[in-house]
Amino acid sequence: MTWATRITILRLILVPVFVTFIITYDDTDPREEVWRYAAIGVFMLASISDAVDGYLARHWNQGSALGALLDPIADKLLLFAALVTLSLIPLGHLRPFPIWFPAIIISRDALLLGGYCVLRHFEVPMEIRPHWTGKVSTVFTLMAIGAVLFKLGAPATLALCALGAGFALVCTVIYVRQGLNLLAHSGHTHPQSIK
Repeated sequence: MTWATRITILRLILVPVFVTFIITYDDTDPREEVWRYAAIGVFMLASISDAVDGYLARHWNQGSALGALLDPIADKLLLFAALVTLSLIPLGHLRPFPIWFPAIIISRDALLLGGYCVLRHFEVPMEIRPHWTGKVSTVFTLMAIGAVLFKLGAPATLALCALGAGFALVCTVIYVRQGLNLLAHSGHTHPQSIK
């Protein structure tokens, strides 16, 4: 097993650790800030590990089929866990996300996954390349999570949420159009006679 894959697995393990620290912070009365700082540390470590395993895979020939499968799963689990935890669980002094923010981000990824499955079902040849709008959306989403964890206040959090959600919606429209074009070029959108 390559080091890049080991780091990806570590990131998967850090997801429940992050959630546990946030819930523990909420359960302490008065709030013990050490748990919030621990959650911040775990989230930052997991985020940095994404860059490290990507670097190892690309520049040190550490890529593997398992790593290629687990890496996007680990990324999405970390984001989803943070979004859901910081949105649905009351966290005392932490300002929660507006519910529309995780709804847009998670729905976007569910729709893209569904589209990918449809294209695979019809055996449509495709090349998966992330669009820059999706990357920008992820950056703003990570910044919004940081804004909540560092207690930057509602205005900053809402602004980052709006930017993250806006780029997510633009990214979704672009990917849906690309998927429909691929289906059209492969002939799967034309009417067929039913026998």
